[in-house]
Amino acid sequence: MLALLLSASLAGVFSSPPVIQTYLGLIEGFEYSLNNGKSADVFLGVPYASPPVGQLRYELPYPPFPWFGVKKAKTFGAPCFQHTDQFVLTGPGNFSEDCLTLNIMAPHEKSPDPRGYPVVVFIHGGGFEVGGSNFYPYQNISQNFVSQGIVFVTINYRLSAFGFFTTGDGVVPGNLGYWDQTMALRFVKQHIRAFRGNPQSITLMGESAGSASVSALSLSPHSSYLFHRAICMSGSQYTIFASHDRVKTASFELAKALNCTGWSYRIARCMKSKTSQQIRDAIKIIGYSVDQLNPVQFNPYFDGVFFPEEPHRLIKHARKIPTIIGTNDFEGGFFTLIDLVYLYQSAVPQAKWANYSASDLESYLTTKMVPADYGSDNINKMAKKLIDYYVKRGGPNLTNTDYLERFGDVFTDVMFNIPVHQEAKDKVTAGIPVYIFRQEYHNPILTEKFPVKKAFHGNEIPYLLGAFFQGTPFQFDENDLAFQKDLLAGLVPFIKTGKPGKVSGQVWEPVTKRDLGRYMSFAIPSKMKSNFVQEAVDFWTKEMCSGVDAHMIREELLPGFRCP
Repeated sequence: MLALLLSASLAGVFSSPPVIQTYLGLIEGFEYSLNNGKSADVFLGVPYASPPVGQLRYELPYPPFPWFGVKKAKTFGAPCFQHTDQFVLTGPGNFSEDCLTLNIMAPHEKSPDPRGYPVVVFIHGGGFEVGGSNFYPYQNISQNFVSQGIVFVTINYRLSAFGFFTTGDGVVPGNLGYWDQTMALRFVKQHIRAFRGNPQSITLMGESAGSASVSALSLSPHSSYLFHRAICMSGSQYTIFASHDRVKTASFELAKALNCTGWSYRIARCMKSKTSQQIRDAIKIIGYSVDQLNPVQFNPYFDGVFFPEEPHRLIKHARKIPTIIGTNDFEGGFFTLIDLVYLYQSAVPQAKWANYSASDLESYLTTKMVPADYGSDNINKMAKKLIDYYVKRGGPNLTNTDYLERFGDVFTDVMFNIPVHQEAKDKVTAGIPVYIFRQEYHNPILTEKFPVKKAFHGNEIPYLLGAFFQGTPFQFDENDLAFQKDLLAGLVPFIKTGKPGKVSGQVWEPVTKRDLGRYMSFAIPSKMKSNFVQEAVDFWTKEMCSGVDAHMIREELLPGFRCP
């Protein structure tokens, strides 16, 4: 008996690690035990493109070269360079331009379906400026998704001036981060069968800038054929930080700071000659952020190539990719109450919370929301409407906390709610199945330091992916576990079939042309509700469309904005 036990023990210790044969070569990962008695095969830091260094900097991603021998894939690859070292959304590790890697977590057991397991490719957020796939623990992803028969992939992509610098004329094409994401999808499409995944059942999922990326990739003809379902959590290509021509100005300012001037080809050659540290030092010189509603310096833009047409036109003939899309009920709290000056300058200092007033909010609306070059009549009308809605609505008895909440609502509406509503509307009109959600639950620990107690931007990440960037990790209580269960109950069946599962026993119904406001409220308890952010939708699509230049709103605040 002792000999049998010893033999079994030694077999467990010396079991062979998983080795996968791909077209590029052999890849060795490791096995991770799951709580349900099964296990996941984990492969970290797998290159999906050649390192974008030297002459490949500021070029479209190039396929990886094959390798000899066995590539060890047991540690995360280096995160891509961040916009600033002062705030990063990555795990430990040295940053590098050689960062185009992905991570694969797959069930160890053979799939009962001969086609393989359904696949998720997750795109991280971070405003296109910070973030990395190593921020999301493979342990949590494996427990939440792989245990339910899903192959889960997380990716890196170039960020900030390394991923979105452009000359605006095609010499340095811009949108390189989107092209990286597309290359990662091609890699998954080509190789995922070797990891027991089904290349004909791929869901693209993202949060924040990652969500805007999913939205963008679902529209571009260069990428939309590479996946079959979309999950967009707090972001849309219609969002101002995902589409703004300011990137061209920022790019030329950066080049000038590095003494790279002249024709575009000279600028490109000069920028390629600089060290990564020189580029990062120059970012500091031109300023990390802009003191506007959209603070991002280096973001995607409409280039005529990745986006041959404007997004609302692309939707009309886009592939019919079933889409889950939604927001949290106080996304703006992340931008107005958490002081991250290296990424944005909008946050109200904590010392000001107790006496934040109507005049403070009014000042922001008139100086940061209303462009100065559209004529006094337009400016005055727009300012009055914004003040009436965000400052004066509800009467004279509002408190300091009420005004802080209204300030956060400005960001919640303009950067998230209205773009998501508009994208959902356009997709439904084009015959694309759309399911809307809103997160209306949060753990009180997350907001104990803040005057407004709602679900901030990124609220779902700890529950789905095990990463905490709003405060320190906390132990899930009974409500947290119920909330997590509901999120997974809705998402996992969608990943497998294209239709969400029941949530707390309720059918998650799609929106229709007649009922654009139905949505799943993830709360305690979760349930279907009507009139998704209806008050804000009415203000922006009705009141603001009366007497205000829609072009002005579209250019400065809402790229997808159109009056009915």
